[in-house]
Amino acid sequence: MLRDASGHLVMTKGWRTFLILMAIVALVGIALLSTFLGISKMNEEKWKSKTEFSYESAYYTLADSLLNMENNLSKLRVTRSENLVNEMLIDVAMNSQTAVANLTLLSYGGYDLSKAIKYCNQVGDYSKYLAQKISSGGEMTDEDRKTLDGLYQSTFKLGKSLGGVKENLVAGGKIVDGLDKLGGEFISIAEGLVDGSIEYPSLIYDGAFSDSLTDREVKGLHGDDITSSGQEERIKEILCDYKVASVDFIGENSNGFDSYLYQVKLDDGDIASVQIAKKGGAIVMWDTSFDAQEPKLSVEEGRLLAEQYMDKQGLENMKGVYACVSDGVLYVNMCYVEDDVIYYPDMIKVKVSLDDGKIVGFEGLNYIHNHTQRQLSVPTVTEGEVSNMDFGGMSVTSVRLALIPLSNGKELLTYEVYGGIEGYNFYIYVDAQTGKEVRVMQVIDSDEGELLM
Repeated sequence: MLRDASGHLVMTKGWRTFLILMAIVALVGIALLSTFLGISKMNEEKWKSKTEFSYESAYYTLADSLLNMENNLSKLRVTRSENLVNEMLIDVAMNSQTAVANLTLLSYGGYDLSKAIKYCNQVGDYSKYLAQKISSGGEMTDEDRKTLDGLYQSTFKLGKSLGGVKENLVAGGKIVDGLDKLGGEFISIAEGLVDGSIEYPSLIYDGAFSDSLTDREVKGLHGDDITSSGQEERIKEILCDYKVASVDFIGENSNGFDSYLYQVKLDDGDIASVQIAKKGGAIVMWDTSFDAQEPKLSVEEGRLLAEQYMDKQGLENMKGVYACVSDGVLYVNMCYVEDDVIYYPDMIKVKVSLDDGKIVGFEGLNYIHNHTQRQLSVPTVTEGEVSNMDFGGMSVTSVRLALIPLSNGKELLTYEVYGGIEGYNFYIYVDAQTGKEVRVMQVIDSDEGELLM
């Protein structure tokens, strides 16, 4: 898919083939590198050389995501079929998350792409809001369509501004050098988009409470400080499903706590990126490139493998509480569970290949920031009382205690009530002390898995 002289979309066979090939070899889970960006100047040239391939993959994946967003937003201006509208909205939401992941990686060396990241997040949130509205029996208003038209125009401008980097690639240059152009027009357009003129709903997605960094205090790191050198054995323990050929130290990062970044070459030729904390060598995050294949394992089998990996890493009492599948990869939200209480703030995200069962990614920032021993108050409301509450005719499937993060940075012990009504499923959170409902999320099914809103 290309743009003509006016910047509009034009599909060519060669471009589509190239995008598909790039997508196959792209480093998945690029959002993992979002905290790797505090790399010292003395290591910049070495880092540029080692990350050129992942940058190029990120650029083409970003370009494809923005084009898909633009294309669906354009079609939404004229489509009136409820099924098609819902399908397109979900597709916009999924592509916006992919765009955010790749924008995060491209934010290297001081290039502030936060405005573009915020914009793509807002587009995704708004699309999921409309999808929920339609799934619940509502209709899009003229104001909704006016907003979508504005998002189409803005996304078109944002995508078109990526052309300067592409020209650098076609000329045989390096993408890290072409980012100078990305830092110009692209950033200025993104800044112009995020001006607060559109009020977006605040939504929960990517699993319940998946972004619950309730404060910046680091509670989950313990042990003595380690040095950056001599960590090969520790990295082999982390990448226990793989044979490690070599380990290169890339640089240090400080994002609330100090950590080390390594690039790891595997025996099969794939590359992994690993970040460990300076204090105690705890896993912060890691990811590896791999070719997604046809799934052979079930969701439950993949969830069990994720839990077994937790045990191998000495992360006790971690249970899979939410999972969804996309492109043959199972994304599992693992939470600390003690005395049958789910601690949502203490979350770790794990990616499992449903082809061979290997763990292919890990992100533990929530756990590092939030995990600590807590003294929970005894509920004054019983599980039985909650089960018998009136939820508008919803059939209750399960009730369990859950500690959830609140927007004010505090935590609240609740009962998590799961159930359904008229084909729709919901999670309702009830204060364990007062019996009042404090949070409701609806499960939205899509081809890419479930969204919680």
